[in-house]
Amino acid sequence: MSQIFRSCAVEGRGRVVRGAVVEIAVWFGVLAGVTVVSISSVSPVELLVAAVAAAGGAFAARHLRLAAGVAPGGAQGAVRAAVLVPAGVVRGCGVLTSALVSGSRRAGFGRILLREGVGAGWAGVLLAASPDTCVVEIPEPGEVLVHELGPGTGPVDGVVADAEGAP
Repeated sequence: MSQIFRSCAVEGRGRVVRGAVVEIAVWFGVLAGVTVVSISSVSPVELLVAAVAAAGGAFAARHLRLAAGVAPGGAQGAVRAAVLVPAGVVRGCGVLTSALVSGSRRAGFGRILLREGVGAGWAGVLLAASPDTCVVEIPEPGEVLVHELGPGTGPVDGVVADAEGAP
């Protein structure tokens, strides 16, 4: 009987290790890719620096995700939201510029209830990409607390927010 429990524990540990390796490899690929694309001319030294920085960033990203207790998943609408990030950044810059010029102080906190199947982790990152929005907390898996500079919702909000939970 103890043989069965031991084999289950080893199998479970192997699944965790494989998941960690895959997660770190994906983070490494994304971070190294973004770094290489951002460099004007790629030399061996720059590739080495990109690889070392991406490796450190990949391990840090996994450990931060584990510390935050966020599980990967909920990718519904992720591609559509990611495509709308540039429009959200342009809108956010306009809101920020308008607030600076007019001296407006209409900033405030709000809760965004996420649609079913939307991951709070990636949704928070895409929402925070806008200059007029700061993600303060993810209190629950389906909810994001934000501090927004201006009224209205951005293009990413429309994809990730539940119709009832839109700010």
